[in-house]
Amino acid sequence: HDLAANSHYWIGETFYGEKNYESAILAYQEVVKNYPGKDKVTAAMFKQAMAFREIKDLKSARYVLKKLAEGFPKSEEAKKANELLKEIK
Repeated sequence: HDLAANSHYWIGETFYGEKNYESAILAYQEVVKNYPGKDKVTAAMFKQAMAFREIKDLKSARYVLKKLAEGFPKSEEAKKANELLKEIK
């Protein structure tokens, strides 16, 4: 369905809001993996990196942020990713 990517993204947002970061990471990964052409991919990648940061997995957070910035350089999330990369060294 056309809204499936949105559904998975919002499932991730729900988990994130509940501080269930591991489940949020998995939900965001569903968007990235299964809906590569959809608008929510960049948002899912950014929030996935944020969730990794929350669980103190900075290596994974940096990896996702770099992949986002390189893969979608013109997106608004890429700008945020580059700013966040400066913060988490």
